[in-house]
Amino acid sequence: MIGWNFPSNNYGQITGLNDAGIETFRGNPWDSLAREINQNSCDARIPDSIEPVRVEFEVMNIPSSDFPAKEAYIKMLQESLKYWSDNAKTVAFFKNAVDVMNAEEIKFLKISDYNTTGLTGANQGRQGGWHNLIKSVGSSNKDSKAGGSFGIGKHAPFACSDLRTVFYSTMDTDGVEAFQGVAKLVTHSNDQGEPTQGTGYYGEAIRNEPILQRDRISEMFRRNEVGTDVFIAGFHAEGDWETKVIRSVLESFLVAILDQKLIVKVGSIEINAETLPSILENYTKNEAECLSYPYYEAYTLSNASKFVLENFEGMGEVRMHVLPGKDAPKRVAMVRSTGMKIYDKGSFRTPFKFAGVLIAEGDEINKFLRQIEPPTHTAWEADRHDDPKYAKAVIKKLYAWMNDKIRSITPSDSSEELDVEGLSDYLPDQFDDFQQPIPSLSESEGEKAAPKEIQMQTNDRKSKPNTQHIMNEGDFPSYEQDMEEEEEEYTSPGLEVEGKHTDENPDSEGDKESDGSEEDGDSSSNDNEPDKGEEGPADIEDKAGSLQPETEKKLEPKAAKNLRITQSRIFCIDPAAGKYRVTMQSNEDGYGYVGINILGEVGGEKAKVRAAEQLGEPIDIENEIKLGPVLFDKKDRTVLTITLKDPLRCALEVAVYAN
Repeated sequence: MIGWNFPSNNYGQITGLNDAGIETFRGNPWDSLAREINQNSCDARIPDSIEPVRVEFEVMNIPSSDFPAKEAYIKMLQESLKYWSDNAKTVAFFKNAVDVMNAEEIKFLKISDYNTTGLTGANQGRQGGWHNLIKSVGSSNKDSKAGGSFGIGKHAPFACSDLRTVFYSTMDTDGVEAFQGVAKLVTHSNDQGEPTQGTGYYGEAIRNEPILQRDRISEMFRRNEVGTDVFIAGFHAEGDWETKVIRSVLESFLVAILDQKLIVKVGSIEINAETLPSILENYTKNEAECLSYPYYEAYTLSNASKFVLENFEGMGEVRMHVLPGKDAPKRVAMVRSTGMKIYDKGSFRTPFKFAGVLIAEGDEINKFLRQIEPPTHTAWEADRHDDPKYAKAVIKKLYAWMNDKIRSITPSDSSEELDVEGLSDYLPDQFDDFQQPIPSLSESEGEKAAPKEIQMQTNDRKSKPNTQHIMNEGDFPSYEQDMEEEEEEYTSPGLEVEGKHTDENPDSEGDKESDGSEEDGDSSSNDNEPDKGEEGPADIEDKAGSLQPETEKKLEPKAAKNLRITQSRIFCIDPAAGKYRVTMQSNEDGYGYVGINILGEVGGEKAKVRAAEQLGEPIDIENEIKLGPVLFDKKDRTVLTITLKDPLRCALEVAVYAN
């Protein structure tokens, strides 16, 4: 027999309207709904599938006569009113519920997922996802990479229902179909006058089983392909519910969408990797409480720094993307491997603003982090672990690694230095003609020159590089291959030194003047081209270098004195030996001399180089600092392999000496 059934509680504990699971999500129902539904769908992704999970939110109005067993349901509402007649809050709820049911139409929110396994085990009793969703409370048997862990997230849809009632329909990969309704209400008297449990089920009344025969499932609730539908009955639709759900999706699942693990459609708005930039622009960019836009830039722009920790505490890979910026929130999105953000970490002791994204990829680290998340999955709380002391130590080490990498990005300790982040990447070469030098990153507030208005690059992960300086991406030996395959590039402003003065350290404190470093007074006396004579060093003044993007540079006569590095990239290929690979792109052909700087937190120094080679041939090294002559071809990348005198793993920058 198919119908509604609220099992007897055998005169045991009665259940009121304040369900702890539902109350968990009532404070912010739309955010909770989007997070929990999308998380569950991502957890049900078909193993080894390359297709993204697709989730669709659609409001539908159905004739109230199509509500499953409508009359029996209304009778149950009326019995609940009688049973709780002395409780004002409960009376108000059930009066409204009766009004909803007596209307001509009832509003439903239908949430469908695709490219998932569906809810497995609907015909297997206690085994499988169906039983865990429909009948279990406070339990979950998901694997270590899954988003959920408490089994409480299933309550989120009920917080959005004026009837506290949800229907589920599924088709699993074996073709098994199932349909069942769940009402989380209150204890009331059944037909025998016995008190019931607060939770009732629509389906096979005997044993409260789902309906498994397709022809016995109402057509509006049938699935036609593998996946699951969730129908929230009596949907409490606020006027801006779509906007709230969209923002929640953007805030919580940015990485999953960018990594093409998830596509979400809310009404007519589809959020995927291609539409994401415009949707972020429209829904979150100017919202103070939304951080997804700066996180998006940190995760996609090629001038962001990327750090990889291959085996954090023996638990697998952790990676982090960081992008400095004047208006950045100084926060890092803490994300697990599912692509869902858990929380925004702040409290960084850094002198500059930035946005970052940290992703815990390893299976074991995800297993560990799930253990210390609250039911809402919005924090990592060490005290939730079986061994809080151990958990605190692990989290402390993770935070320390994050701080160390973020602080290594810039050599300056000025809090406003990044007002000119990337400036030299966009200014034309003609800017060198100005008497006022371009301020270096070490300048403090009030001392930097007024920059020209610039247009930032579009948010395309494969766009041309435009970072201001090079960070050492390869802190770990096996990262070399990843770097070579990575499409993101890192560039350097190609600092110049003319005459007898060498290049100025871009990260030295307060170094703003155009006069050179005295200690390298005659380091640039070598010819830059074989057919050029030496120029009088006294007649040449130093001036700050600038970078002009390759797409904007103007053709100049092929003279070595105008040679600049327009793009560069440095990564470690053998940390134990202190060996690095340097790739450079120049603005013209010719010979030049280069130096390597070590970037530090509060200053920089010249790196001493023991050996260098180009195309397998050794390169002369003067005073362990000046490398060359190096042959540059503007149509091709110049590749050097260098070995530092001391086997250091550090952030490096390349600069060119130009006569």
